[in-house]
Amino acid sequence: MSPEVSKTIMSPRENILVVDDKPDNLRLLSNILIAEGYKVRKVLNGRLALDAAKLDPPDLILLDIMMPDPDGYQVCQSLKANSTTQEIPIIFLSALNTVADKVKAFTMGGVDYITKPFQQEEVLARVKTHLQIRQLNVSLHEQNLRLAEEVQHRQQVEAELTKTLQELRETQAQMVMKEKLASLGALMAGIAHELRNPLNFVNNYAEGSIELLDELAADLQTHLQTHLQTHPDSVESAALGEFQDLLDEIRGNAQAIHQHGKRAEQVIANMMQHVRADHSGLQSFELNGLVQEAISLSYHNCRTQFSNLEVAVQVDYDATIPPIQGSSGDLIRAFINLLDNAFYALSQQKLQAGESFVPRLQISTQNCGNHVLITVRDNGIGVPSDIQAKIFDPFFTTKANDGTGLGLSISYDVIVGQHGGALVMHSEPGDFTEFAITLPI
Repeated sequence: MSPEVSKTIMSPRENILVVDDKPDNLRLLSNILIAEGYKVRKVLNGRLALDAAKLDPPDLILLDIMMPDPDGYQVCQSLKANSTTQEIPIIFLSALNTVADKVKAFTMGGVDYITKPFQQEEVLARVKTHLQIRQLNVSLHEQNLRLAEEVQHRQQVEAELTKTLQELRETQAQMVMKEKLASLGALMAGIAHELRNPLNFVNNYAEGSIELLDELAADLQTHLQTHLQTHPDSVESAALGEFQDLLDEIRGNAQAIHQHGKRAEQVIANMMQHVRADHSGLQSFELNGLVQEAISLSYHNCRTQFSNLEVAVQVDYDATIPPIQGSSGDLIRAFINLLDNAFYALSQQKLQAGESFVPRLQISTQNCGNHVLITVRDNGIGVPSDIQAKIFDPFFTTKANDGTGLGLSISYDVIVGQHGGALVMHSEPGDFTEFAITLPI
């Protein structure tokens, strides 16, 4: 290839550092390379070579071995130990031509070895070859960097797509659930409407029957006592006693009807509250007082159901909480539902653990800046791990005969849906259950 053609394909970045302590050798090599269109820098010793290579790394180094301290081997070793210069290809030029010298040169990191006296064509051919290899290595490194960036970008895009897809799925699931709940709400509203009138009749009848039977029983008791005083051994006295037993049995049945009717009435009220989205009753209220009121009401209900259950209730109220805006009536109902569940869990733990168990209920409030945190923690039976994800679902209950499955669902709707807060449960079966409630200020 002619010098003119060679010059046309050389990149202006291809510069060569020539290192030789013999000025004549240095001048000869430089002229040969410059004639081929290369940019050449010349240095007469190893120290200058190290400084020049670090200051402006060349594309190739032609390095003599036999130089004063440091010699060519030491220069090569230093260059390969530096991250800035370690990738620069080094061609040794030396009068040393033993196999041991060449092996040492390659061991130090050299890419080629030319013995002196050298041939011009050989030098140019090897320089060209190693510059092309260098360019290919640089190009390959750049491509690898671009590929790495593309892979990283693609991974980011895939992660964003995955996140978007997950959000779409969650949104779709929420929409499906809302549709189901809307249909369920309409069904519950219809059922409640159809049951309310006959249930009111049953409750009123049972309540009236109980009052009438009480009066009849009282009159019969008076009449029976009078008759027994005057005719202690009469047949009528025995018949009147049997009649009183019958009245007591009828009265007990009427009371049972009235009790279950009231429970059914409460179920219907819960169903209507679950489907009703009434946000009109918003007002400003003091949270600590509302929580304390809910504790009092729920504890009274607990004592009615579990008369032998003594619970140590511990409260810790944050006095810095400002007034909260919301529906106090709905929120106190939500708090009572959570507390009722806590008392029930404590009663069940008491039955299992016996008299050694000490039921504890801890309630606290905390001002967290833009929201308040209310925690309700009991040391009751806990919630089994396999059903913890379902506890806020409508009609899901662990109480075989006493639960309606609406209490926690209503609490969730009131706190999250109506007031824009959050309701989270943490539980360890057999150890504790804690509800964490957050409400915006």
